Amino acid sequence: MQADSQVHAGAGKQDTIVFLCDAQGQVLSASPRAGALFPDSPAGRPLRLDTAKNFELDEPQALWAALASGLETVLAARLDDVGIRLRITPLGEDRRLVLLDDAHRPVAHTDSLTGLPDRSVMIARIRQVQEERQSGYRLLLADIDRLKTVNDYLGNRVGDHLIRELATGMRMRLPREAFISRWSGHEFMLLIPPDLAADTARIAEQVREIARGIRLNGDAHRIGTVTLSMGHAAVDAGEPAHFSGRDPLSAINAAVYQAKRSGRDRVVDADHLRQPSVYITAGALDRALHEGRIVAASQPIVDLESGEQVADESLARMITPDGDVIPAQHFIEAAARLQIAHRIDYQIIHQTISNCVSTIGHRPMAHFVNISGDFLQHPELMEDIIRAAQTACDCVGDGPGQTKPLVLEMTEREVLDDTGHALEALRPLIDFGLRLALDDFGSGYSSYRYLLDMPFTFLKIEGALVEHIHDNTRARKIVQHIQAMANDLGLTTVAEFIGDQRTADILRDIGVDWGQGFHFGYPEIVRPAGLAENRAARRA
Repeated sequence: MQADSQVHAGAGKQDTIVFLCDAQGQVLSASPRAGALFPDSPAGRPLRLDTAKNFELDEPQALWAALASGLETVLAARLDDVGIRLRITPLGEDRRLVLLDDAHRPVAHTDSLTGLPDRSVMIARIRQVQEERQSGYRLLLADIDRLKTVNDYLGNRVGDHLIRELATGMRMRLPREAFISRWSGHEFMLLIPPDLAADTARIAEQVREIARGIRLNGDAHRIGTVTLSMGHAAVDAGEPAHFSGRDPLSAINAAVYQAKRSGRDRVVDADHLRQPSVYITAGALDRALHEGRIVAASQPIVDLESGEQVADESLARMITPDGDVIPAQHFIEAAARLQIAHRIDYQIIHQTISNCVSTIGHRPMAHFVNISGDFLQHPELMEDIIRAAQTACDCVGDGPGQTKPLVLEMTEREVLDDTGHALEALRPLIDFGLRLALDDFGSGYSSYRYLLDMPFTFLKIEGALVEHIHDNTRARKIVQHIQAMANDLGLTTVAEFIGDQRTADILRDIGVDWGQGFHFGYPEIVRPAGLAENRAARRA
């Protein structure tokens, strides 16, 4: 039986006592410590709350009124002459959950809906395990599948009933040594001690069984089946690493994500995940953003006819605390999935503006920066970019609508399905004088629609076509077709992935305007002061 293990972090005793009663105060079931309050009761005789030993209510009538009314209520009482709180929570027409809590336990650390410890208590417990270098613990995270659908179509009252029933079931049926908390609106977290760690999978199945038994419409009939997506991971002993690769919270989130991606209603062991966690990567990325370790690496773009540099592209790089350089392809997918790509865009654009200002006096150049679809959802960032560009007016020019050197580059994958919405989102930047470039042209079927709907100035040719242009006749003809169309539309073409002079010559003969690739230069980081620089040096 599980109930009295729900204590605040650092406590050395079991503080919570749980009863399941009917509206008349008759005890239907109880946690082990709650049962100990009825030592003199005859076997087989129904128990009532008012017969509990050494239990006194300040206002006895308020208890019966609360039980009869079914309203959530908190009352003051005494147990063994110690002040306690008695919390009554309705569970259907004739069921009441009654919790007796230590009165000194901070109310802010208790979830009001379930009476369970909240997220802060669980985090404190995990830190305690790590700081005291206790080994063998496991975390189990249970995510209620499609809870939003329940709330939207059956009402929040039904959703709250589901959450309370699941909490009650776990209290009553799980091993008392497992520490349970309300982790978020739709999640519960369990900390499983070392002596039960080998049974984690079995405990997870118990939780799923409890969920499947919940009736969403009282006791009349079942509406659907409640399912859970679950993951579990080891808690490593040692100092917490703030969402590093060793962090159990990152690992357990990755496991739950995999459970949902695989069809929901299942349990995934984080130790068996084959691919690196998107959450671990995103956690490292979040730290890098806060610590200023997301930097721009500038790669030159040259005029294929003259061979002179006419532009550059700012590419995102993450610098590790040791000074190693991580290319964007290793973290951009995680950023996109967790919707933090706009923060990368914002940093790189600001750095590009700063770098542009620092090169005043040199030959004017265009500065290409990539933006994501996520960036289009944050108009407040665009306003801030305009203000930053206005501050750098010596570089960008201070006239409204005057052509600016900053070019916003996007792929058709990043432009929203509704190009009208994308254009509306970008309108302030376009009106300010920033130009647009369509990247990877030739890689998708809808590129022409974007050319029709969006005011692009530059067309960047898909790198796979460029790489094979000297040994693939079809690739060459496709590039010729793209260049002819660009000429008709007045677009400047940029060929990427140029690796040698032979490729550059073929593209120049076709008429492609500009070129970019390792043949002309590797990306070079403008590294902010204070960042370590080791064997990765500046090449990125």
